[in-house]
Amino acid sequence: MKSLPLNDHQMVWEAVVVDVTVKEKIKLLVQEAVEAYLNENKQRAEKRRIGILLGYETGNLTGVLEAVTILSERYEVTLLLSRKYLADPDAFSGYSILPLEGLEREDVNGLLNELGAIVLPVASYQLLAKLALTIDDDPISSLVLQFQMLGKPVIVVKDEVEFNVYQQISAPYAVQNRVDGYIRQIQADQVKWVPLSSLVRSVKEQLQAFDEKQPLILAKHIEKASQEGLEALHLSKKSKLTPVAKDLAREFKIQLKKQDS
Repeated sequence: MKSLPLNDHQMVWEAVVVDVTVKEKIKLLVQEAVEAYLNENKQRAEKRRIGILLGYETGNLTGVLEAVTILSERYEVTLLLSRKYLADPDAFSGYSILPLEGLEREDVNGLLNELGAIVLPVASYQLLAKLALTIDDDPISSLVLQFQMLGKPVIVVKDEVEFNVYQQISAPYAVQNRVDGYIRQIQADQVKWVPLSSLVRSVKEQLQAFDEKQPLILAKHIEKASQEGLEALHLSKKSKLTPVAKDLAREFKIQLKKQDS
């Protein structure tokens, strides 16, 4: 067999090296493209759904809309709008919108099941008092209180309600004390009371805290489920059951089904 000259051997070897290098580069590019595609789909699948409730007037509409825009980039947003906001549909084009007035019971149940949190970028003294006193006589307070009853995050921006320095100087002590008492009460009820500047961060933190909650299921909860005629109790994935609760569920033939949310 005739051997190739030294230069020919070198050329063949270099061609092989180039071919391998090109194949490796193509392989890496394809792998990166696949990983990017999978990550994009994963992020889309993991995008949380939240409700943003706009029902009260604000002196900072531009700032509120900026916060809504940022949240809509990070979450699947449903806007719940009062008539005064629905009057300007161009400001909310491209959003999923539900009118607050006239919400049917079926709509409310759907929101409670689908949304991970409710966000109020604008508040009022009326809302503050109603939440503190558990009064649900209007669509806004009723919806927010139902989210509270399920232990889901409620985040309220305080900018429109917080006393400014002149109000702190001039307002009667009794008025300031009453408002401060309402604020302490809703905070004790685990409503997150935040400035608009930290709203986006607070929504993220509250959703993470909700995911980490570990509800404790007691015997009284199983007894209540039995009284209500339930055959199954749907619990969050991280729920903990006492031994007595487990035994009672077995006795009452109530299935305990854990789910992600």
